[in-house]
Amino acid sequence: MSAVSLNKKQQELIDRLVLTGRYGGANEIVAAGLRLVEEREAQAAKFLTDLEAEIDIGLISGDAMPMETAEELVADFRQNR
Repeated sequence: MSAVSLNKKQQELIDRLVLTGRYGGANEIVAAGLRLVEEREAQAAKFLTDLEAEIDIGLISGDAMPMETAEELVADFRQNR
């Protein structure tokens, strides 16, 4: 395993977590943190993949159509209340 440098705040957090008995040592805490990073990276990759797919759907759906302005939408809402 590679050596990891921690600042004082990080070391104090590790010490506190180990003292509570929730973790058996720093290695368990680092492993748990890496699992969270891995999950977050997977979520970010899925988000980008999904976003690209939605962009593709929009691009192949045809030419853009004009939309109402915000003012028109508010006026229509007020008129139809």
